[in-house]
Amino acid sequence: MEEDTEYLKLPLEDRCVHKLWKARLNGYEECTKHFAKITDERSPEFNKFAPLMKKFVTDSNAVAQEKALEAVLAFVENAHVAGRTAGDCTSGIVQKCLAAPKRGTQEKAMEVLLMYCEIEKYEVVQEELMKGFAQKNPKVVAGCVRALTTALREFGPKVMNPKPLMKQMPTILEDRDKNVREEGKKLMVELYRWIGQALKPQMSSLKPVQVQELETEFDKLGGEKAVQNRFLRSQQDLKAKMEAQGIDEDEDDDEDVGEDIPEMDPMDLFEPVNILEKLPKDFFEKVEAKKWQERKEAMEILLPLTQNPKLEGGDYNDLMKALKKIIGKDTNVMIVALAGQCVAGLAKGLKKKFAPFALAFTETILEKFKEKKVNVVSAMRDAIDAIFLTTSLESIQETVGGALGNKNPSVKAETAGFLARALCYCTPTILTKKLLKVIVTDLLKGVSEPDPTVRDNCCEALGVAMKVVGEKQIMVFIADLDNLKMQKIKEASEKAELKVKISAPKAKKPAPAKKEAVRAAAHPSVSDAPAAKVVRGGGGRAKKVPGRGTKGGGGGGGGEPALEDCKEEELSLDDALEKAADVLPEDVLSGLTDANWKVRLSSVESFINTTRTLDRGDIPTQALVRCLAQKPGFKDNNFQVLKHRLEALKLLAENSDFTRRSGEVCIQELVEKLADSKNGPLCGEVLTAIAEAAKLQWVGPEVMSRALEQKSPKVQEMALKWLSDAITEFGFVLQPKALIGDIKKALANTNPGVRTAGITLCGTMYLYMGATLRVFFEDEKAALLQQIDTEFERLSGTSPPAPFRGASQDGSTENDGDEDDAVDSRQAGPINVQDLVPRVNISEQLTSNLFSELADKNWKVRNEALQKVSNILSEAKFIKGDVGELPTVLCSRMNDTNKNLALEAIRLTASLATALGPHCKPHTRNIVPGMLTALGDSKQNVRQQAMSTLNSWVEQAGLKETIDGEVFADALKSGSPFLKAELFPWMAEKLKDAPPKSINKEEIHACTQYLFAALEDRNADVRKGANEAVLPFMIHIGYEGMMKHISRIKPSSKNTVMQAMEKAKVNLPAKPQPKPRSPAGGASARVGRPGSSTQGAGRAGAAVAKKSLRTPSATRAGTSGGRKEAEDVDTSPLLQVNNLKQQRALDEQRLRILRWDFTTPRAEFITQLKDQMTTAGLNRQLTSNMFHQDFKFHIKAIDSLNEDLTCNLEACIANLDLILKWLTIRFFDTNPSVIMKAMDYLQQVFQCVTDDGYRLQDHEVNSFMPFLITKFGDPKDSIRGPARNIARLICNIYPASKVSPYIMEGLKAKNARQRAECLEAIGNLIETHGTIVCQPSPPVALKEVAKQIADRDNSVRNAALNCLVQVYFQEGEKVYKYIGNLSDKDMSLLEERIKRAAKNRPVIKKPMPEPEIPTVRGGGAAAAGRPNRVTPKAAQPAPQLLRERGAPRAGEQQATGLKSRFGLKPQQPSSNANAPFKIDYGNIERLLGNDDEQEQTQYNLEEIPDLASILNYKPVLPPTASRLTRPGFTSGWSATSVPSPLESEGAAQAINMVISQVATTDANTVITALSQLDEVLQSEDRCGQLAPHVDQLLIITTLQYRLVLNTKMANLNINKEECIKIYRSLTSCLMTVFNNKQLGTKATRDVLRDVVHVLIHIILDHRLSQLEDGPQIIRAINVLVVRIVEKAQFTHVFSALLKLLHESVGSGGGCKFTELVMKCNWKAIRILPSRTNDLDLDQILLDIHNFLVAYPVSTWSERPSDTPLRTIKTVIYTLSKAYGHSILGHFSKIENAQGSELHKYLTKSLKDDKPKTEDDGGVGDSNRLAAAQVSNESGDSVKSPKRLSKSEHNILSEIFRKIGSKENTKEGLIQLYDFKQKHPEADIEPFLRKSSQFFQNYIERGLKKVEAERQLEGKATSNPTSENGSNSGPLASIQVPDTTNFNMNDLVDQFKSLAAYAGFDNNYIDSAVQNICSTEKEMKGDITEYINTQ
Repeated sequence: MEEDTEYLKLPLEDRCVHKLWKARLNGYEECTKHFAKITDERSPEFNKFAPLMKKFVTDSNAVAQEKALEAVLAFVENAHVAGRTAGDCTSGIVQKCLAAPKRGTQEKAMEVLLMYCEIEKYEVVQEELMKGFAQKNPKVVAGCVRALTTALREFGPKVMNPKPLMKQMPTILEDRDKNVREEGKKLMVELYRWIGQALKPQMSSLKPVQVQELETEFDKLGGEKAVQNRFLRSQQDLKAKMEAQGIDEDEDDDEDVGEDIPEMDPMDLFEPVNILEKLPKDFFEKVEAKKWQERKEAMEILLPLTQNPKLEGGDYNDLMKALKKIIGKDTNVMIVALAGQCVAGLAKGLKKKFAPFALAFTETILEKFKEKKVNVVSAMRDAIDAIFLTTSLESIQETVGGALGNKNPSVKAETAGFLARALCYCTPTILTKKLLKVIVTDLLKGVSEPDPTVRDNCCEALGVAMKVVGEKQIMVFIADLDNLKMQKIKEASEKAELKVKISAPKAKKPAPAKKEAVRAAAHPSVSDAPAAKVVRGGGGRAKKVPGRGTKGGGGGGGGEPALEDCKEEELSLDDALEKAADVLPEDVLSGLTDANWKVRLSSVESFINTTRTLDRGDIPTQALVRCLAQKPGFKDNNFQVLKHRLEALKLLAENSDFTRRSGEVCIQELVEKLADSKNGPLCGEVLTAIAEAAKLQWVGPEVMSRALEQKSPKVQEMALKWLSDAITEFGFVLQPKALIGDIKKALANTNPGVRTAGITLCGTMYLYMGATLRVFFEDEKAALLQQIDTEFERLSGTSPPAPFRGASQDGSTENDGDEDDAVDSRQAGPINVQDLVPRVNISEQLTSNLFSELADKNWKVRNEALQKVSNILSEAKFIKGDVGELPTVLCSRMNDTNKNLALEAIRLTASLATALGPHCKPHTRNIVPGMLTALGDSKQNVRQQAMSTLNSWVEQAGLKETIDGEVFADALKSGSPFLKAELFPWMAEKLKDAPPKSINKEEIHACTQYLFAALEDRNADVRKGANEAVLPFMIHIGYEGMMKHISRIKPSSKNTVMQAMEKAKVNLPAKPQPKPRSPAGGASARVGRPGSSTQGAGRAGAAVAKKSLRTPSATRAGTSGGRKEAEDVDTSPLLQVNNLKQQRALDEQRLRILRWDFTTPRAEFITQLKDQMTTAGLNRQLTSNMFHQDFKFHIKAIDSLNEDLTCNLEACIANLDLILKWLTIRFFDTNPSVIMKAMDYLQQVFQCVTDDGYRLQDHEVNSFMPFLITKFGDPKDSIRGPARNIARLICNIYPASKVSPYIMEGLKAKNARQRAECLEAIGNLIETHGTIVCQPSPPVALKEVAKQIADRDNSVRNAALNCLVQVYFQEGEKVYKYIGNLSDKDMSLLEERIKRAAKNRPVIKKPMPEPEIPTVRGGGAAAAGRPNRVTPKAAQPAPQLLRERGAPRAGEQQATGLKSRFGLKPQQPSSNANAPFKIDYGNIERLLGNDDEQEQTQYNLEEIPDLASILNYKPVLPPTASRLTRPGFTSGWSATSVPSPLESEGAAQAINMVISQVATTDANTVITALSQLDEVLQSEDRCGQLAPHVDQLLIITTLQYRLVLNTKMANLNINKEECIKIYRSLTSCLMTVFNNKQLGTKATRDVLRDVVHVLIHIILDHRLSQLEDGPQIIRAINVLVVRIVEKAQFTHVFSALLKLLHESVGSGGGCKFTELVMKCNWKAIRILPSRTNDLDLDQILLDIHNFLVAYPVSTWSERPSDTPLRTIKTVIYTLSKAYGHSILGHFSKIENAQGSELHKYLTKSLKDDKPKTEDDGGVGDSNRLAAAQVSNESGDSVKSPKRLSKSEHNILSEIFRKIGSKENTKEGLIQLYDFKQKHPEADIEPFLRKSSQFFQNYIERGLKKVEAERQLEGKATSNPTSENGSNSGPLASIQVPDTTNFNMNDLVDQFKSLAAYAGFDNNYIDSAVQNICSTEKEMKGDITEYINTQ
């Protein structure tokens, strides 16, 4: 039992691939549960299982396989990466599951396939299933067919493409296996359910028996309607809509929801046929032949070709001309009938591509209906019916109207019949009111025709029209027909069968009921009366005319029906007095006409008082008005009486049923009194009240007609002014044409006041009609035109005011509750000016001769013809639509070979568009192809003119008509790159602004495949334009609609296309929510789907939101609101704690969403931010306040956030990027209170996060800092001050060196205040943090600062000078080097400012240096047991400035920060001064690995330990060039190396910065940095710049290796592909380094030891070997280790390997590790004989000695293996073989070597060797070479060295002892020089060999100095002076110049401190310090001077 359950201890993924089926079964069950629990669909947990999915479905055990399918189903349903596994899993299911013996396995496999389809992988599923058709096992084939049938049933043909299936069906239906055939039949039946009769033509290749069987199955279906049962993830809105409302209740809603998915055209199943290629060569000759038999033969050849259901587009012009000629002129009826059939076939096959020829054929065929032969008439009917489907009714309306007026009754009858059939395909949208009026008018003439066929057909057409638009709409035009004809029309309407579905108008029940209730409450007396209608004046007002348009107030459009006659009877005066006597006293009536004005005044007052007491319905309005109008009436001479009369009239107009009959009584007198100085304004008010009661449409023209008849100009002026005011109050409801005539009369008046009033009225009309109004006044005088233009310019951009009069009467008497129409009738709308323009018919001037000239071969004739057309158009100005073949001819001329003529033709086309106006629509398809071809011209001017013409045509005809007919698709198909480069941006611009439903989607679909192809075009402009057009295309046809075309592109292009689509999908605007059916339903629908209205820019984030929004609070917030309105208040926390911030940063980095970078916030950015806040679960009320239009809500939101800050800081940090982005939007507000609130809140936020230890991330700063900098220039100090403070706070939680570039960008602003503030901020940063903040380097940044000294603004100049003063205090005179050349004036300003500032600021005060004394290594200087990390003395910190303000010392802060970030303990000044500095890799990895744990400190990328921050730490460098410009150099410089060019400071800092990025945790950053380094490494010229940085690079790469090995590989949440990428990049980089001879040898011992150590651990990592690419990485690293052994400096690498073996044996490391280390040593041993010249034998022997001391031979008997010891013995033996007895002279570094085990082994090895020849005195080859080299360098002797006597040996020993002492160094050198002069043959090599290389070089330089002194001064000795003599020592190339300002101690202290902080080994530090000191003393004096100062 233990063995059976042992697998339970294994990880889940191991169980799933276990060899025991029970283990796998258990793993599958756990996976099913595990996948369901993961809420984040992008969780890295899914990535571990993705490669295993195919193994799941192909499990060999049936029981386990079934459970595995359940796990796969859970994986596909929940994982975002499931789409990647679709191909492999589907393939496995096809092979192993669909034919499985268990039924449950088959069903679960089907569920998995359907789920793959649901997650948008239906194409992959269909492709794999169709591959299964080729399987040999019939069960598999049957299962594949069954799966396709099921998928088609569930998803429909929009998802499962039927076209490829149809090609396979004959094979399936003829399969020898019965089950396969049966499943094939079921698939055919399912196809028939969806596509119907379109399937039958595809069955032609089947056998008759099969066809019969299938048709039997088809008949069983009946009228069953196929409905989609399952939906894709992108169709979930459609699913919710269908579930909530029912699919059959409202088809319009379904169309709205599914608008992104194009309906499948059954014709898509057919392949287009090119019939033009199949026509015989002599076809057109036969068509023109005189013999009818040949013509008939030609038609019989053509006819079967045209019967193909789908024809390919092409140049059909010649064929169409031939057919048109036959139909119109051929006398043989059989040929005509055949031609008609051909035309019908062409129209059906070409569809929309036939449209350019439709108008011409319609005219010809309608004329041909005069033929009496039945076969001809029948053929013509079929032809014209087919033609109509390719065009629109509006396009052929004029032609049809002309045919209805034909004298021949047959033509009339057939035209009416055609019209009846055509109207069956129309909808109310197509059959507009204007078009309906024209058609009905023409048909009404035929209703009264004597021919019964004409009458019947006209009645039938009218009946169909009635059924299309409704009886109410059409009754306006046919109300006068007699009952018999009306009955016949209604019968025809009932019998009519419409071919298209017409949606019934949506009921608006709640609103009218509510309004009626309000109306009843307002007028109880009226509502309670039996008569529901309220009429004024006895019913004088008519009911609203049915079918009234809603455009701009009816009359405004010129199409408003004339006002009906008033039905109120006119009263005589006697009748009026009789009716008035019923309500007024007799004395009042008599007093109205009394001669005494006082009596009249009293009577009018009584009249007013009595009228006010009457109810509205009891007032006899007309009678009372006539009483008031009795003489003297409204011409009363007494102004007081007249005033009261006018007030009484106004009272009647406002409070009674005032009709036109009443108005006719008084309006003349009122107009005359408008000019009255006292009562004129009151007259205007009365007229306004009458207009509100009786409609302005009647009062306005009446006032104007009567006013213009008056002689008084004052009356005319006041009337014009009154009408202008009335239009603004009532809306533009007048007939513009008549009004324009009145204005022209006013403009012609001699009185300037009248003219001015006319211009004012013209301006008022301009508000409603636009600039086109000017067309009607172009004939006026220039002075008047100028005044009109001035008025238009004044009002340009002003919107017309909303009307506020005319509502009550419209709503109560005329509309009968139809309030929408009432409101629309009052609204100011666009006026169709084109309907008012008088047009000229130029058809008679466009003769056939003119068209022939336009096509003439002679260009001069063509030019003259174009000029003629131009003259015709310019004279006519506005023309009618009958222009014959002019568009077609101009289309040809636009592509004329003569470019000048082509340009003229293009300009002429633009003029034609302007002249035709809206009448150019029918000609669009004939002329647009020419423009598009011209857009592809190689001449820029031609393309520009063509683009202008195309815009003119769109402006007149509309975008929909211009794009219609696939003309754009045809142009793109064969277009040039110029065309595509011009057309795609144009389409992008137009489509982006066009409403989604305004463009025919078929046209966009036709262009989509060419758009995809253009995304990879070779031309950059084409690619750019195509990328711009992707989003507009997607707006109109949807993402899914575009995905349909993906299958047509090449597989290699799919990645490019998908990237473009995903990028556009992010910015896709949201769909508007459907209007609710009722208030309750609408509320629930709206609230139940939170965030649905803001999903426009976040479609790419929708998938993330589905999973990430599963947090309980977000879910509850979304669902609770849908229950009822009262619960809509969101009580969740303002901010949610989540981990979505990194995903947002990643999405922005990968351009999945918009980068937060703009000059002003656009709508798409705001929408995106809303979506992100919704996804992050922010409180809905908070979000609403944040994006409210009122600034008070913004303040409220900030206050809420401020209150929530302290108690919910964790959530604030989690969403900090969103908050900062929102606040940047608020920075653009104009209200200062919001910005000040935001600034206060930001200070609180940054202070809190600083206290919490949070570190800002890059994307947070990127999206906030640039906008904060703009506030530096705010005019208000209350905003500038907090902005500066916020910037300072940011520097506490984000590196100041990364903040400064944003501030530097602020210097480019035009705002001088901002520049000054930025300069002050930079100065403060330099003062606090040093010049390290100047990025990318101090010279670059400070040059930009220095430029500001010349600024015109004084504050900017002062700030720049102060900033540079701070640099001077930091760097001294080096500031002048940084800023470069300045003008004399600027330099003098800077120097003066520095002098003044220096008086108040102390200079740099240097502490007493206490550097480590470099030890001259003699024979036994080094300790035997030196550890790996040598312990130095405590390094001193860098010199600091003493500040008066008591500011903290930046260097101390920075040093402490660096050490803490590197896991180093801060130094204590009083204890443990000799403690070692060491990088704690484990601590670093823990810091880097805990980024996701909230209890740990959050580290930003810049907090990762990187060497750049160390190397940039306050370096004190030599002011002039030196090879030691960075502390990253080592002591490994070769003595014979050629000096490299001086490395610029900018290049070094750039390399440091790039190398530091290799240590970050972000994989993309690491890979990018390594790629940049690789680019430098590959360059032969630039790779040398990396030489000083090799150790630095190796340390950082080692750190990254450790990070991946110990942290990322162990973290289950990290994608292992990321680890593979990092490993691959690191290995490639190091391989390049060690392949380079110049760089590979620069690596030092301890660094190489660390590199090899980590590489061997990676090779042994079993986790890596299990990854897909793991073995490849292991092989690459193996090669890298070998390459390091071969290419690195041999001493360093050999010593490192021995050290590694030493540590491995001591630490008890695994045998595998030790084994690999030994193999590396064996490799070194093999190459050792060839590398002896490159080997420091003393060091190697020391390492071997240390090993033998630590692990004596006697202890190995207790160990399991002594292979390490034998390896060391092999090394000893190999060395003794290579060096012979000379090896015994290389024990200088070993103390007491004589008694050591090493000495024993060497002695024993040498006994076996042959003795050396006596010629060299027993000295080996190597020693002999060394001696020769010393002899050559001394130049004193050319003969072999002589052995020294004992006395001479003692003398030399004493001399060298003096040289090694501090006090006698100089004396010893002089004595040594004298000794060599006396004994030139003496050999001093044994003495030199025992010392270090440094000591040897020192002696050589000292001897040369003594020699130089002796040559100058003779034999006398004196104190040596500094001399730059030649030097052959190894550091001769290092030159440190002599400068009094340069302090060597500072450099040494700085270097030692920084190198220690960086973790460099002390060996490097010692060697480097010695090199520095030796070079310095060579230039300035003896080394003892430096030693004595210590």
